[in-house]
Amino acid sequence: MNHTTERIEQIVIYEFMANGDLERWIGPHAPKQLTIRQRVDVMIGMAQGLQYLHGFGIVHRDIKPANVLLDDTMQAKIADFGLVRMGEGTSVIATRVMGTPGYVDPAYFKSQKATPMADVHSFGVVMLTVITARKAIYMVDSDQHNLKTWVASLRTPERLPPFFMAVSNSVRI
Repeated sequence: MNHTTERIEQIVIYEFMANGDLERWIGPHAPKQLTIRQRVDVMIGMAQGLQYLHGFGIVHRDIKPANVLLDDTMQAKIADFGLVRMGEGTSVIATRVMGTPGYVDPAYFKSQKATPMADVHSFGVVMLTVITARKAIYMVDSDQHNLKTWVASLRTPERLPPFFMAVSNSVRI
């Protein structure tokens, strides 16, 4: 009597991302400061990635700097699909709220319905972290601060030059 046991192994192969995640490149401990062009290119790459996912009805639900990987040319790729939910013919997915504090869309938190707009909100927070080199939630003198609140506080005429105020008025946080 012959008996064989075949073992099937499954592996996942990823592209090597030489520059690690975006979180590594923002803040005071970054290997070097990203140029304005690099920052813009990273944000464009993220936006294109989200547009691609949303085109298939996929809502990521955890867009944050640690989930954006950078290749050797600093091209951004969205990673960590552990919280992804796919809508079947709809752009709204009823779900338990998941995500990272500071990046989660308040509307998603209240409604418990993940939409592409929840990812867009998180993308906006990531953009703020890239521009300001601050984390979404950060500590100052043992007090917790929220990046979105800090940026909104800058939107007063006496704190911003006229050009920045004009841009600020055209963008809603």
